[in-house]
Amino acid sequence: MRADSRFSSSILVACAVLLCLLTPAPGIAQEGAPADLILVFDASGSMWGQIEGQNKIVIARRVVGELIDGLPEDQRVGLVAYGHRREGDCSDIELLAPLGPLDRGGLKSTIDGLNPKGKTPITASLEQAFGAVEASGRGASVILISDGLETCGGDPCKRVRLAKEQGLEFVLHVVGFDVAGEDVSSLECAAQAGHGQFRSAENAAELGSALEGAVAMPVDVPAGGLSVKVIANGELHDAAVFVAPRDPDVEPVGGRTYASPDTNPRVVRLPGGDYDVTVKAVGLRGDIEREFEVTIPESEIVERELDFSSGLLSVGVTRNGELSDATVNVMVAGSTRNVSGGRTYAAERTNPTRMELTSGTYDVEVKSVEISGDERHTFEGIEVGPNAEAEVAHEFSSGTLALGASRGGELVDSTVNIVSVESGKSVGGGRTYKSATTNPKAWILTPGEYRIDLREVGGAKARQQITVTIEKGGTVEKMVEYP
Repeated sequence: MRADSRFSSSILVACAVLLCLLTPAPGIAQEGAPADLILVFDASGSMWGQIEGQNKIVIARRVVGELIDGLPEDQRVGLVAYGHRREGDCSDIELLAPLGPLDRGGLKSTIDGLNPKGKTPITASLEQAFGAVEASGRGASVILISDGLETCGGDPCKRVRLAKEQGLEFVLHVVGFDVAGEDVSSLECAAQAGHGQFRSAENAAELGSALEGAVAMPVDVPAGGLSVKVIANGELHDAAVFVAPRDPDVEPVGGRTYASPDTNPRVVRLPGGDYDVTVKAVGLRGDIEREFEVTIPESEIVERELDFSSGLLSVGVTRNGELSDATVNVMVAGSTRNVSGGRTYAAERTNPTRMELTSGTYDVEVKSVEISGDERHTFEGIEVGPNAEAEVAHEFSSGTLALGASRGGELVDSTVNIVSVESGKSVGGGRTYKSATTNPKAWILTPGEYRIDLREVGGAKARQQITVTIEKGGTVEKMVEYP
């Protein structure tokens, strides 16, 4: 059954992209006969839920059937299902096909007959599968397909660890079917403890790809690998880990650390070789990516710890000595990668604006909201340290232009274009209309010389041009008279 915890949409998108990248390409051959395969099939009541107008159980039956059709003739297969006979019964688990020679027709017919009804006893179902592995006396690949989390009080991760400690030879892969909105850390933990991978599938195509990739993975996983521990502000923190091998024959792998000691450190099993690693913290703002290179010796675990502890960045903005409204854009130093932002407004409660960022070096751009034109300033190389506050402040200077248009004492509707004499660029404009509330019209401008082009709207469409000089804190009032 479904859990209620939800991630933000941005995090969902980020996770969906990562998990697609982690799916190995099918077709990785093993030497000799294929390892035994045990499928643990979710037939709980939630499998009647729909994806793109189809019940999940219908999709799963078809996709698993296609997987069975593609298995080699000498493949030995077993099938465990749960939740298919009784509602609310945590003991509703059945070994539907004992581990033995491949019977395509029998397996597919059995799966097609599953009628979702009950709960999700994942832990007890895995125990059933482990019993079959132990009875066989051979190594096996166990693949759990589930659309939800344990609902019968078990701890699948703990049970998988125990099986490994007892010397049982298996690898566990977990395929989460339509679980993008759930906290699947317990499932990822079980996969990690089983020296396998967690794979997410949100539709039929992804389910097929995930299953094919899991079947293709060998049982004899490498003894060595990379252990990544992620902390922030003294506590374990969630992050996505992506490991790209330099060897093109080795598939990329990865996963999530979450904020639990069950999965953090995240252990990624890898053969010896050179790798490029990217770790991206989840739920933080700032420079949340860390990249490093690592060499993994054969059969050794290399440990890395990454600290994403945060500090505060304080940005204050004034204009002519008074609090001023401005937008704030924060980028990783030397790049255009925006990592945070905000707005100061002209109020003490928001100016300075404060942002919590992971420790690092940033470029900070402030842009005036009040001054016409593109008036901005950039602070480069601002260091934000853990548990510290970095402060920057900028003072804008300005004056005011109040400009109107008339003819013979009557207000004239005119378009206005204000051009900086120094840069030759237009920095502002508008329209006066014939109302005393807008004619004259006011602009806030940086000190300097400006050319003002006016054009009458309607009537004679006369044109006028004047030049004004704006000084800091001053106001220039002009009423342009049309002939």
